[in-house]
This record gives sequence, structure tokens and C-alpha cells, in this order.
Amino acid sequence: MADYVNTFESEVLCECIEIVKDVQDGNLILGFAIGGGIDQDASRNPFVPNDSGIFVTRVCPDGPADKCGLKVGDKILQVNGYDVTMATQKQAKKKLIKNQRIVRLKVTRASLANAELVEESHSMPKDQYRQQEYI
Repeated sequence: MADYVNTFESEVLCECIEIVKDVQDGNLILGFAIGGGIDQDASRNPFVPNDSGIFVTRVCPDGPADKCGLKVGDKILQVNGYDVTMATQKQAKKKLIKNQRIVRLKVTRASLANAELVEESHSMPKDQYRQQEYI
């Protein structure tokens, strides 16, 4: 009989963030960019090496996402209840840009796992991810 070893954490602390989109030139905007996805090269992930999740790569200062507490480096787990942990970047973007004024995100970040960890500003070299999508 083989012994099985759990090689991943089954519990993740997360935060729920509700963003009310701004209207700019008739378009609804969230004010952040995403990178990653199962269709991208996970070895280039600057936040969690070899993680193919959807990550926040940029947040526009004073934009809707910034005002709601979204941070660069946050891993998006759900968009309006839809699981994006195994989504392509295009699938995640499609869920985020739906024509609805409010977007509810479930995210995780390192500081949630260790409350004593001091949160740093993640500065990412331009074009670190092959693709980034502003939404």
C-alpha cells in the first residue's frame, strides 16, 4: 500500500473585495491589470514562482481597485463567485469586464497568511509577465 503525502496547502486565507467600477468615456473600469493564467509561463511569475494563477500586476493610483484595497501581487481566486484558479488570462479577463457595475473578488496575499508580515510594495520590472491586461 502506498503512502500519500499532501504536497500543497489545502487551506488559504483570503479577503473578499468589492469594487464599484468607475465610468470613463462610457466604459466601466476597475483600475488594475492582471497577469498569469494557465496559458502563461508560470516560471516567469514574479510573485509566486511556478504558480499559474491570476495575479494583480498593476493598480492605478486612486482608481476603484486601489480605493478598495486591492494590491499588486494579490492572487485572484474568484470573480463574482467564479473560480479562476485554473483559468486562462482571457477567461479571467472576460469575467472581470462583464457589463456589471460591481465586481466581487476573493483574493489571497502573503500578508494574510502571516499577519505579522510587513506588507511591501512589489515593484515589477516593465513587461515581467509576457502579457498584462488592464481592466
